[in-house]
Amino acid sequence: MKMVRFGVVGAGGISNHFHLPELSQIQEAEVVAISDIKLGRAETTAKKFGIKRWYTNYNEMLEKEDLVAVIVATPHPTHAKITIDAIEAHKHVIIQKPMPTNARDSLLIVEASKKNPDLKIMVLPFIYYDTPVYDYVKDVLLNNEIGKICMAEARTSHGGPEKYQAEVANMFGEPVDVWFFSSEKAHGGVLLDLGVYSVTRLVYLLGRAKKVSAFISTLSKASEVDDNNVVLIEMECGTLAFAESSWTQVPGQNTTSLYGEKGTIHINHLGHSIAIYRENLGWSYPSLPKEKEPQHTHRHFIRCILNDEKPIGTPEEGHHVMQILEAAYVSAKRGKTVTIY
Repeated sequence: MKMVRFGVVGAGGISNHFHLPELSQIQEAEVVAISDIKLGRAETTAKKFGIKRWYTNYNEMLEKEDLVAVIVATPHPTHAKITIDAIEAHKHVIIQKPMPTNARDSLLIVEASKKNPDLKIMVLPFIYYDTPVYDYVKDVLLNNEIGKICMAEARTSHGGPEKYQAEVANMFGEPVDVWFFSSEKAHGGVLLDLGVYSVTRLVYLLGRAKKVSAFISTLSKASEVDDNNVVLIEMECGTLAFAESSWTQVPGQNTTSLYGEKGTIHINHLGHSIAIYRENLGWSYPSLPKEKEPQHTHRHFIRCILNDEKPIGTPEEGHHVMQILEAAYVSAKRGKTVTIY
C-alpha cells in the first residue's frame, strides 16, 4: 500500500479538531511530524495523535523530514509564505482557508504552483462542496431545470470566534488571545473568516465574478476588524449574487439560494438539506446523503496525489475567490464598484 507522509504546520484548533482526526482514520495517511511556533502546542498535539516528531520551525521540519505533503493550518496572514516554502521544498499542499489575505499573495502561490506542475495544491474550502447535495444542484443547473439563474444568495454566520478561541486556549492551558479581532494578526475580519465560504459557494456553482460592490462594518464586536458584511457580485454569467457573512448571529444561518426564471433552490448547510421549486412540479425535498464518504477532504487529496488527479480547489480558483474578497474591502472603503480583471 502506498502511503502519503504528512507534515502539519499549525497545532491549533483546526488541526486538532479537523485535519488530524480525519487523517488518523485513513489507512494511506501517516502524519510523521508537526510544527507550531508554540512548543507546548506542538508537543501536546504530537503526543495526543501519536506523531513522533515536533518542531517550532516549519522550515526545519521541511528540511529534516521525508514528507510527501504538508497541511498549512496557521493564522491567515502566514498562509502564503508557508505554502510557497512548502511548494519550493517540493511538497503537495492543503491550504486552510482563506488562501492568503490578499490577491497579491494568492497570485504568488499560483505562480509557485505553475513552476511545479507535478504537485497537487488544494485550496480550501472548495472540496467542502463536493457533496451529493451540490452534485444534485449542479445537475439541475446543467439540465436547465430552473432556467437562467437571475439571482443568488450565500450566507455564512455564527456568533463570533471568541468561544472557539477560548476552547483552543483552554486545550493548551494558555491565556485567551482572540487574534481574529486584531487587524495586525488577522488582516481582516469576518469577510476573510466566513465570507470566504459564501463567496466560494457562489463561484463553485456559478463561475467567475466580474464586478463587486460591498458594505463592510464593525457593528457589535470590540474588534479592529469587520464583524458584518454584504457583498454584491455581478457574475460573468449575468447572475446578481449576494455573499453575506456575520459574527453576530445565532448559528444555523448557513444557507445558499439560487433564483431561476423557472424555479428556486434553497440549501441549508447545517441540516445538509435541499428544497427545490420547479415551475410545473412545485416544491420537492430530495433526500440525499450528507457526504460522499467519511474524511472526504483528505481522502480526495490523497487520491489526487496517488492517482495524479486534479484537486477540487486549485490555486487559480482560490486566487479568484481572493480577488473577490479583496475587491469587497476596496469597494467598501472607496464606496465604489470594483471590476475584477
